[in-house]
Amino acid sequence: MDLRNNILGNENKSGVIGADMPSININQKWMWHLWGIENPKETKLTVVGFHREKGTVNQILTTGWTIGLGGENNGADSHAPSSVNIPTAGEWAILLYVDGKLFDVLAYNIND
Repeated sequence: MDLRNNILGNENKSGVIGADMPSININQKWMWHLWGIENPKETKLTVVGFHREKGTVNQILTTGWTIGLGGENNGADSHAPSSVNIPTAGEWAILLYVDGKLFDVLAYNIND
């Protein structure tokens, strides 16, 4: 999905602003957007990066594995700004967990 605000992800489920300009090993701002979240301010988002070629699990949020969600933004039911650091180029699956349960998987090819 590529919505009006450069949200890249899965339509009516989840997406990110900022994932279209990734750079390796530097902190950059990504804004997470989720649909179908009823009480966003009481909900926690856990982000897990899985590097396909290496088969490794990585923390990509610079502040830890989990962040809180905010309310509606850009048409999504909830959103969360974050700082992300992708350690290496390649194919990445970004697993999103909402309150500990798998919510969605985003796939990105991250280049230098």
